[in-house]
Amino acid sequence: MKLAMIGAGRMGGTIVQMLRKDSGSGWRLEVCEPEKKSREQLAQKVGSGVKFVDRVEGLGEAEVVVLAVKPAMLKEVAGWLQSRKSSYLLISILAGVTTETLAREAGGRARVVRAMPNQALRVGEGVTALCAGSGARNEDLGVARKIFGLGGTVLEVGEEQMDVVTALSGSGPAFMAKWVEELEKAAARAGLDPKVAGELAARTMLGTGALLVREGITPGELCAAVASPGGTTEAGLKMMEAGGIGALAEKAMSAAVKRARELAKGG
Repeated sequence: MKLAMIGAGRMGGTIVQMLRKDSGSGWRLEVCEPEKKSREQLAQKVGSGVKFVDRVEGLGEAEVVVLAVKPAMLKEVAGWLQSRKSSYLLISILAGVTTETLAREAGGRARVVRAMPNQALRVGEGVTALCAGSGARNEDLGVARKIFGLGGTVLEVGEEQMDVVTALSGSGPAFMAKWVEELEKAAARAGLDPKVAGELAARTMLGTGALLVREGITPGELCAAVASPGGTTEAGLKMMEAGGIGALAEKAMSAAVKRARELAKGG
């Protein structure tokens, strides 16, 4: 099956690399990336057998098109999408852009599936949410599941939930990394070697996620298991609650959801 990737930045490039490593899949890949440096760097990583072009007009017909550009660039590639001669599956990772908008801009031959992956695809621990447009088939969702399943877990949600998904799992790695960074800085200020603090903070986040997923426990259950009455963990948790950590999380999520909805309107 032939797949055309439009946009090979960090996420698009990661998807291309995943597909290249899936040697038994039989994907034939073409990649459009206007930035020369990004194009050359990805070409070095994936080796021969992938066609690279700097303009969408250089791409041929393909059964699957993955759209991985900035939302504002949709109109720039819409003409090429509309010029496709045969029915095709359009998988979009554009934040905030609805399947209805994608179908309208891409023309009547596109069967649309939206995907919201996150950066952890690079290490095989990603999570991707999918939703199907009105013209998409079960087989189309199956193709999308196969692609993103190469990098982690795949879930299906209603489209009305996609902006919240974008805020939680799409933006979430940055939110969690920021918390790790702040813990690292605080530990260093308390006297811990900065390099040791960095590794401890990052690996603590990694282990916590593994505990929650693999043991199937809730965050509240984990907090209760770690926090002995009158102990150090309880003291720290009380200070976090007093500092408004819940309200801060609410504000961060709300801001990200709001921005996703602005992007959907071309903002």
